[in-house]
Amino acid sequence: MASIEVVRGIASGSRSGRKASKSLFGMNWFSKDRGKSAAKEGKDPSEYSDSPLGFTVYRKPPVYVGAGSVLVQIWGVGLDGTDACLVGTHRPRSADSLQSNAPYGAKGSKHGDKDKARRRIAPVGHIPGRSFVGRVLEVGWEVGVETVKRGDWVVGLMSVHKCGALAEFVLVDRHRIHRIPHPFMPERSPRPFGSSFSDDSIDRVALSDDELDRRPQSNNKLSVNELALLPLCGVPAYRAVRTFNQITLAMGQSIHDVPDVDPQFPHGNVGAGFAASEGPDSGSISKDFSGDVRPRALVLRGHDGPGALAAQMLVRQGWSVWAHVPVPFMLPGPTPEAADDLKDEDEEKELEKQRRVLRRIEERLRAWDSVVALLSYLSRSRVRLDAIFDTVGGREIWEVGRSLLGRPVRDPSRQDVDAQFTTIVGDAPDRVVSTAGDNFRAGVRALRIGGTKDQHSFEDSGYQETINCGRTKDKKLKLKPRPVNYSWVNIVSDVDWEGGDIHDTLKAILRVAMNDNVKPIVGPLDFPGALRKDKGKRTAIFDGGEGIEDGLQGRVVPFENTPGVFIPGGGLEHGGTIVSRVAG
Repeated sequence: MASIEVVRGIASGSRSGRKASKSLFGMNWFSKDRGKSAAKEGKDPSEYSDSPLGFTVYRKPPVYVGAGSVLVQIWGVGLDGTDACLVGTHRPRSADSLQSNAPYGAKGSKHGDKDKARRRIAPVGHIPGRSFVGRVLEVGWEVGVETVKRGDWVVGLMSVHKCGALAEFVLVDRHRIHRIPHPFMPERSPRPFGSSFSDDSIDRVALSDDELDRRPQSNNKLSVNELALLPLCGVPAYRAVRTFNQITLAMGQSIHDVPDVDPQFPHGNVGAGFAASEGPDSGSISKDFSGDVRPRALVLRGHDGPGALAAQMLVRQGWSVWAHVPVPFMLPGPTPEAADDLKDEDEEKELEKQRRVLRRIEERLRAWDSVVALLSYLSRSRVRLDAIFDTVGGREIWEVGRSLLGRPVRDPSRQDVDAQFTTIVGDAPDRVVSTAGDNFRAGVRALRIGGTKDQHSFEDSGYQETINCGRTKDKKLKLKPRPVNYSWVNIVSDVDWEGGDIHDTLKAILRVAMNDNVKPIVGPLDFPGALRKDKGKRTAIFDGGEGIEDGLQGRVVPFENTPGVFIPGGGLEHGGTIVSRVAG
């Protein structure tokens, strides 16, 4: 059975019981002294191997299927930054780690050194991957036919404690999968995947927009790539959007009422699959209201991953959604040629001066923290938001987000409605598996215990706004801060607040995907090779010139080339997602 697993450290582990000396041919290649010498030279020993993962074929397929388990043949696996953190390759910077450079005056994390020591390092033989799509080969004797049977297509989400989806076959609990119709597979000429991992490039294949649009409009089936990402992005996004329902109801909007029809048993023609319901009772939200009355939400990293699905679901429910995109490069400003048409040289000099100011401000903001700077800017601009969906994580983001959401409200439709801050990461982006302290702090915030005592003191470039607006003698003009509710959708939790497990959430997100056309993002990568630092030793993975190869460098990777994804610049940074195609 082929698999992708951690192979870094096998050589040193096999020789750990003996004193390292010279290896084959008198070369001290696998000895521990080599790592020490590299450290003396200022190099990280891990740099000798780009990825800790490798393609292996030594494992045997599972032969025993438990009572409540299901044996699945994997076709596609969805990957994101959390999988890279579980392996130990990515170190997402939290907002606390940037406090030394931030001008807000906040103190750094007191537990920084302890957090570094607690960072998870995957052991040798660990198989990453949580979200998958595949076909059922065998079921346990306690798995009923109404749940799943042989030959059915299923999607599932593994636990962060176990993972193991990057393999040809996997055993999964029946409560973590859900049956789906046959995926949409466009008819096209076969395109061979790259069969070997090359140092020069990684073969990537992506369906073009034309190929994805070939599916009939009456058939809303999802492709294998979309289904591989659906559990990964849909489960946290759906649970997070459910925390906004109170605002939707309070502001006069009707919650999207999905017809209570099990997805695997659609009405009408069976060949139509998950056909969207038509007619006036389709459950669509009425949008006969102005943008100022609609509830407003800010989605961090709303271009991909759970943020993209949450933004789509909120739009379907009638929200006005603002999406934050962490662009990893300098934004192109006005071209110098635009000033050639100006006859006055003074105006041209003034424009150039403004460009320099904008470039300087952008460099300064990127050195601090783009998310914190964005929220602070929105607060200074007196922007009114009703909810924030955080997919970045960090204590500083919560504090600045609370100050933004807690601004006094003058709108009558919002005065009696509490704001909502929902995160799927928490205070420590580096720590995927939360500790008891993390859960305790989240509970204290949710109960609003302690007021502002747990808030860092920060200043925003000398700007400070008083909560009580309208400084007059009349006390009636003073406004109170808006209450802010806090919710943490922890990816470690299998059961949500309503008692539903992963199976129930997958069932709900499948309904939304089929009825509302809410689907994960597939296609070319948004920020290809932005973090590659190879010093010219190899060409960038996704840096393409003009030609047909640009269309082939998408977010779908052949199974044997998946180890190249778990490196800086592999595509999982900035909230990106990747699909590893195991079969098909």
